[in-house]
Order: sequence, then structure tokens, then C-alpha cells
Amino acid sequence: DKWQDADAIDFEPLPCVRGVLPNGLRYVILRHSIPPGRFEAHLEIHVGSVDEDDSQRGMAHMMEHICFLGSERRSELQGRGVGMTSNALTDFQQTVYHLSVGSEHLAAGFDALADIAFTPAFQPERIEKERAAVLSEAQMVNDVTYRNHTQIIGATHGENIIHERFPIGLEGQIARWSEADLRDFHGKWYTPENATLWVVGDIIEVQVIAHIERSFGGFSSLQSSALPSDPWRRDTMSLFRPAMPARPKILHNYVASRSTAMDASTVPAVNSWSKDLNISVATNRLMQGMQVCWVAKAPLFPVLSQADLVPWLCKRLVVEAVRLRLQTRWSSGSMPGNLHCYDSVREGVAVTTFTVLTEPLLWQETCREALKEVLAVARFGVDVDELNLVTRMALNRVQEGARMQPWSLMGTMVGYDAAVTSRSVVEAMIASAPCGHVLTSAAAFSRALQIASEEIDAARLNAAAVEILGHLGGVGEPCGTVVVSVPEIVTDELTGRQVPFVAPTSAEVESVLRGVSELTEEEVRRKRVPVPMRLLPENMPVVQVERTVLPGGVVSLLLPNGLRVRLLVHRSTPDGPSQSTMRLRGLGGRAADVMTGSDSAVQAGLLALENSGVGEWSREQVRLYKRMNLVDAEFRALPDVIETDVHFAPTLSSCRAALEWLHWLLREPQMDLQGFAEAQLRLKGLANAREKSIEGKAIQMLKEEMYPRDPWLWEATLAQVNCLTLGQAKRAALAQLGDLSMLELDIASSAVPSVSTSRVGSSMSHEEGGQEHADAPADGDAQEAIEEMQRALEQEICQALGSLPAAQSVGAKLQPRLEPTMSWSGCELRSHMPDAQERGFVAVAGGAPGWHGRGDATWQAATASQNAAWLESCSVDPAYASSAMRLMSECMNGRLLSRIRDQLSLAYNCEVCITMYEGFSAGNFICKCYAAPEKLAMATRAALEVLRSPSFFPFTDAEVEASKRVLSYREAQEKRERGYWVQRLRPLLDGQCAATRLSEERDLLGKLTADDALQAWKMLTGLEDPFIVQATSGSPLVASMLPPGPLVDRSPRPPPSTPAFSASAAASMELLD
Repeated sequence: DKWQDADAIDFEPLPCVRGVLPNGLRYVILRHSIPPGRFEAHLEIHVGSVDEDDSQRGMAHMMEHICFLGSERRSELQGRGVGMTSNALTDFQQTVYHLSVGSEHLAAGFDALADIAFTPAFQPERIEKERAAVLSEAQMVNDVTYRNHTQIIGATHGENIIHERFPIGLEGQIARWSEADLRDFHGKWYTPENATLWVVGDIIEVQVIAHIERSFGGFSSLQSSALPSDPWRRDTMSLFRPAMPARPKILHNYVASRSTAMDASTVPAVNSWSKDLNISVATNRLMQGMQVCWVAKAPLFPVLSQADLVPWLCKRLVVEAVRLRLQTRWSSGSMPGNLHCYDSVREGVAVTTFTVLTEPLLWQETCREALKEVLAVARFGVDVDELNLVTRMALNRVQEGARMQPWSLMGTMVGYDAAVTSRSVVEAMIASAPCGHVLTSAAAFSRALQIASEEIDAARLNAAAVEILGHLGGVGEPCGTVVVSVPEIVTDELTGRQVPFVAPTSAEVESVLRGVSELTEEEVRRKRVPVPMRLLPENMPVVQVERTVLPGGVVSLLLPNGLRVRLLVHRSTPDGPSQSTMRLRGLGGRAADVMTGSDSAVQAGLLALENSGVGEWSREQVRLYKRMNLVDAEFRALPDVIETDVHFAPTLSSCRAALEWLHWLLREPQMDLQGFAEAQLRLKGLANAREKSIEGKAIQMLKEEMYPRDPWLWEATLAQVNCLTLGQAKRAALAQLGDLSMLELDIASSAVPSVSTSRVGSSMSHEEGGQEHADAPADGDAQEAIEEMQRALEQEICQALGSLPAAQSVGAKLQPRLEPTMSWSGCELRSHMPDAQERGFVAVAGGAPGWHGRGDATWQAATASQNAAWLESCSVDPAYASSAMRLMSECMNGRLLSRIRDQLSLAYNCEVCITMYEGFSAGNFICKCYAAPEKLAMATRAALEVLRSPSFFPFTDAEVEASKRVLSYREAQEKRERGYWVQRLRPLLDGQCAATRLSEERDLLGKLTADDALQAWKMLTGLEDPFIVQATSGSPLVASMLPPGPLVDRSPRPPPSTPAFSASAAASMELLD
């Protein structure tokens, strides 16, 4: 309860200002000017689903909807076009309303939050709208992940009410509550003394306090005479929240361990110590694989001192050691299990989970093999070399985060992740404060971890391993909670038929978990994998290259082997990514498979390479090498290109490691039968899971109808995957990777000048007027760092990749690919999936132009009479098509949400997504909507009505300006993603890189008008004759809720004079197949 008091912690405290109003409302203020000129305010009401009684299950969540969307002041501020973003959330222990807006609107923002929480308008129409929205949301979120999550939470917390108080609530109760019921709930919990306001941003504290007093000071507390003497004290027996009358106690059964020696009075929220092994087995209709999750709960203690940090770090190093063992010693390409150890404020406990994901028929073998590795860590511990390796990996991540983003915050509740923006900082504060977890500057946290690591030797770490892993057996009797999620049906790999799966009994699961044959110490020693320090000799020759400097600081290198490299080194900024990325792109993609008659072969080949060895190094050695050097790679087979993204820390050593691995991937990749079998199994799993997903199955049906002759635009089917061979996958992948002259490598990295990290910096200082980091380097220092990094990277590129010969492929030469063509006539399909839960989903689709503005043959025929102005605009500016389409789709999404959700209460969400392919002239749009089965027909008609609406109600200037603000905000969010800058290096038709055109694109978006949005809408085809798939799940009776016959009026287009599919074309295509 002394969180962030300077005299209570050993770390550099945050310069927070805390206070309490006379009515009991608490506030915490932190100046943090990222982004500049804005602030983030989160009003936390300390009420959640655990505070509901038996007849109110879901009321906290519905109250959130009513308060947030029923606030006139919030709506008025949102409509003023000041760039405000706002939202709300409900969890077990809290309801949070938050907004972000310019600092000049501080008073209006606080007024809006006060209106949301304390003066909601309980209007009957608003109550009914939000009732419908909550019911629709309950159906939308009820997917396989949600069902697994609720099963685990329910089984883990059987001793308290968390197990039956999920925030989404019970639909039957939600449908019955009256206005009086809701008012009673609000009056009981929505009081100032049960609220905390968190304000972080580019603000002046004195002004903030004055506005808080004005906006929130006039509300009365429920019991002003009974306000707590210490308003900051947290009730450990009620999820670490402020004490309130009638607040339920949430106590836990902790696993019996050495912690039982503690004085019971010092252990928070303890109900009992348990040595029992509780096993829960449940079927999940939507699952394809099987999941075994072993959970242990322990007390949640604060981390406020340097001494507290040592056991915290020990836990994280044990987790790293276990993951390392599983990742390097498991014979398959992916870990069979994963270990997590974290503190959960929402549940009020420290949680350790060991999760095994397995094929249902192999669950016994997989569980035994995975547990062998974990129990070996508990019994024999780790040696000094392993300790040094995991410590280096853990500290490197924190040190790199602190070096790259010295303005960020880190702490024990957020782990190794850095909180950079005002939004992430306030979320970290809300998560860290209740249970007393440290949150400080990234530099201070990095130093503290380094000091803590010096106190951890192998003996101390191995003792922590016994503490953390002891409940799994080996060094003691197994205990805790085991949650087994089993598919109700599985798909036969050969026939594709769905067959029942017999779930194991609890006794069978217990027998397997208790009967693991442990490894001997000698077996553990023999399994150790040596880590290569380098993959290439240190003194590789530097080849001569053709070097061109493009506008915007982009350097283009043409290597002697034909590989084109574009390099951008930019200054590290608070709004940029913390990692660097290189992207290898090759023409072809899944479309090239059609020419070879082996659909999905390149996708299987890339998946096989993802976890393979290279050169003389095994897959286990390569994994260790990449992890040790903070390198991560992912492969993608897109319809038009293949991409390999390699993420690395913005240091010379990490970049060198990434380039050395890429050298061997292109020179001598390993692809064996085992790797191919694993890739094939992954593709089969994806195909089978899609058949159990109401949305996935519907979209697949849609794509097959839209592009019946272009299977590379579908997802891989089970039949396609079953037909693949190792030879086909190998040839397909190497055909697109082997010829370096057909590849392009884009690298985007940031440079960090030397800065002082002696304090958090003026982004959190109290000096008025300062928005830039006071210790930030001068522009000259930043430019010098960029140039130095650029020179070093160019040398590494020339050494690692310049020595590769031009052609490495032993596969077939890549052949010209086909252009896709959409079907001329639309359709209306229906799909039903048996399930215990009723859900509905609809997708409405049609054609759109490709990235450069021109569509396929069907699109060209359909728009021939009206695309001249569009094509002219696209020829003038290569970015026009994508910019205009983005603006139009955002305008359309605003209409869809307003009409279908707010006005008609048919669905919780409805949006249109536009795909514009880059490698060929084609595109499409798909409008997706979840709705209750009985409302699905109405939602379909309403969505189509909105999609057609610009024909009689063109987009307005107000819609366009609002959409531009949303797109601007979204770009600011995307800019922090690690692949943002490398994506900007993509070449455009005019030969420039998008990185050099970034400011021009922003200017273009700013100049676009309502006429441009309307012109983009006119380039959508199929609106009068759309492709529609309506999908339902539940009992057979649910499908009958849809009315018979067509749901929408169609105006079929006359076929073009030159059909998209001619007989001769079809015949020649069959011959090619």
C-alpha cells in the first residue's frame, strides 16, 4: 500500500503526484510527454463481475455500456473533431473508462469522464440498445479461445466466486434486468470513494489537479463519514482493491510448498494450503487439437526492494531455462508445451501454468515427453553454462529496451516489456499499483536487474526451480489443478470426415501425469546442445557493390550476385519500433504453385524451413543461436509473393547474427522429411480448425465461390495438403528463394545516439514547457550515429550476403504466373456448424481494384464505363488508389457501425475490409458481421443497404474528416510495430520507395475529399449482385431461423462481351494443370 513512496522502495521512484478529494476520489498524475501535446485519462471504478450477486451476472459489463455510450458530454466531445479516442472495459475487479485527447481539452475530457461515471442517463432506448449490444458481443466472443480461457479460470478458482463470475455474464439474466435494477447497482458501486483517476501525458500537474477538483469534486460519497483513514490501502482479500462495505472476499487455495512455512497472517488472501491434484476434463466442440494446462496458485507479494527483485528474477530465469530445454531438445519444430509464471492482479494471485498442446491421439506420449524435460530441471537443476545463457538472454532483452527507448518505463508487473506511450504507461501503473510492484525508468530497472543477477548462482536458481516446478512432481507429490480441453470431434486426415473423439477420464489423465519416467542426470547431460558463437568466419571479404542513395536517406545496394538491398537507418524515437527488421521478398507466392500443379507446396516448404537447420548446424543449434542474439524469423507465403521477416535488436552484433543466418538459409537450407511432415501437420491443423470456425469456414466458402479457378487465393484445404510431397515442397520453396536476382532484401534499423540515462528524463520532469527529452542528443549527434550505423550495416551486408553466388536453386525455374479473375455472378450460400452455443455470422463480398488501381478482368469489364477518372488519378500518383480506398472503407465502417449497431441494435460490430493485391491487378472487399441467428437476415439486409448507400447518400465532408483522424491515429499506432518501416521500403510504380514518400502520402491523404471517397466506392463491384455467405452454429433448429429463399434483392449484371472465363481459356488451363 506504499506503492511509489520514495522512502519505501529501493528504485528510482516515478515523479507521480497523488491526492485524494474530500469525497474520497483518488488521483495519480504523471507527466510523460509521449506523444507530445496529448494526455491519457483512465477512470477506474473498482467494481467488476466478482461484485455481482447471483441475479446480476453480467451487470457490471452492461453498466459499462450504458454509462459509456449514454454520456452526452463524451458524444459531444467526440463529435467536435478534436481527435479524441475513447473506450471502456470490464474485468473481474474493475471497470475502466479511458480517453485520449489533446492537452488543451483537459477540462472537457475530465467533464466527459465524470459524466460517464457519475451522471449516466438511464434512458429506456439506451438500455435496450446496450442490452442488445451486450448479447451480441457475448455471441461474438464465444470462440474456441474464450471457451478454453473460461474453462481454465473456472477450474482454477473453484474455491471462490471467480469461477462463475465471468464479465460477459449470463444471457438469460441480461435480457431481464429493469431500469431499477441497473440504477441500484450503479448507486451502490459508482461512488467517488470507489474510484481512482489516472492521468498521464503532456500536462502540468497543478493545472490537472485544479481541473480534477472542478470536474469531480461536486459528487458526494456514499458514506462520507466512513471514508477510510488511509485511502491508498488495498484489501488483499478482495483482489487488492480499496475496502468497501459488502465487497466480497476472494480467497484462494494455494499449492502446498515451502511457502507453507510462512506466518499465515503474512500471506494475502489465503483460504487453505492444498496438496490435492484436481483434474477437470471438458469437451470443446470448436477445438481440433487437445490442451492440457497444469495450474498452480501461490500468494501474490509486492516487489518494492532490491532484495524483492532477486526471487522475482529467479522465477523468470527458471521459466527461461525450461523454455530453452523444451525448444532445443524437442524433436519436432515447435515446443510441445510452454511454462508461464506471472502475477495476476485480476485474479489476485501468482500463477504458474504448464500447458501442453498436442494431437488428440498422441496426448499421452506428448505429455510424458514434455514433463520429462521440466521435471529434469526441477530435480537436477541447471549448470553454470545454462545459468549464464538464460541470464544473458533475459538481461539482453531489458538492456536493449532501455538502450533503444530510454524514455520508457519498465517494472516487475510488465516483465521485459517497455511502456513507452502515455497509454501503455497508465496501463502499467494500474497493473502495478494494487499489489505493490515496482515501476520505474527502463534504465533504472535494467541496472537493478543486473545487480540482482549477480546474487543468483546455480544453487539459488535450482532452489527456485524446486519451488516453482515442485507441484508437477519429481521432487514431491503432484498437486494443483489440471484442466484438460478435448475436442468433441476430430477430422480424419485421409478422408476429411469428422469422427467422434473419446475424451480421457480424470483417472487416465492422473495416471499419465503421475507415471512419467524421469530422465537420468546422464541423459540430461548428453542432451545438451552446443551454441555456435558465429555462423561465418570473422574476416569475410567485403565485395564491391553498386551503391545508390535515394531520397529520404534510403541506400540501395546491388550486390554482384544480383540481390537488391534497400537499407534505411533512422533515428530511434518514442513513436517508433524498438526492434529492427529485414524482409526478404521473392516474386511468385502461392500463385506460382498453380503452374506446377502442386497447390500449397510453397507454403509447406516455407513452414518446413522456419524451424530447420542451416549449413552444418542442426535446428536445435540454430534456435539457440537466434535466441541468444535476439533474432526471430517468420515465413509467409502470400498469394503474390513470399516473405521472410527477420527481426533483430538494433545492434551491430544482432544484425550480424541475422545476416549470417540468412546467408546459410539462402546458401544451404536444410529441408528433410521430418521438417516437411511437421509443416504438413501444421497446415492440416489450420485446415481442420477452419472447419470448426464459423467465420473461417464462411470466408473459405466465399473465396472458393469468388475465385473458383484461383485456389492460391483460398486457404490451403485438407485435400491439397494431403497431396503434397517433400519433393514438391522443396522445389517450390527453392524455386522462389534460389535465384538471388529475383529477390529483394529491405532492412530498416534505428540508431541510438549516446544519451544520459541517469534519470527518467524531462518527458516525466516537472519543468514547464519541456516536451523534448532533456538528455536527448543534439541533431548532429543523432545524424552521426545514423551514419555510423549505416556504414557498419553496409559492410556486414556485403560480407554476409555479397559472397553468395547468383543462383543457388536446385529446383525448377520460376514460371510466369496467372492473373486471378473473380466470378462474374454473385451467389448466396449458407453454412451450419453443430455446436452447443448459438451464433450467427455473415460475410458480404465483391470486387475491388489492386494496389496500383487496376482490377482483374471482371473488374475492368464491370467498371469500363466509369473508371477513366479513377485510372487517371492513379497514374498521376501511385499511392492514390490505396489512400482513397482506405479513406472510403473507414467512412463506410463509420456508417456500418452507426446503422447496424447504434440504430438497429442488430450486431455488436460490423466492418468492411478491403484487400488490394500488389503482385497482380486484383482486389476484393469483404464485409463481416456477427449477429444472433434470429437477427442474421436483418443484419445481412442492413449491411448491404449501407454498402449501397453512397449511391443515394454520398459521403459528407464531416465523415471524411472524421475518417482521416481515425486513419492518422491508426498510423501512429502502426508506426510502433516492428515491421512498419520495412514495409515503407516497398517500391512503388514510380521507382521511389514508400519511405521517401511518407510525407507525400500524408499530404495526399489530407487533400482527399468526399468526391475521392465516392470515386473509390464506385470502383467496388458486385454490390448489386454480391457474394454472400450466412453461417450459423448451434442445434439443427438454429439453421431454420433463416428465412427460406434469397435474402437480398439482386440486380445481376449482363455478362461482358468478352467473358472472364472463356472455353478456350478453360481448356488451356486444364492442359496446364
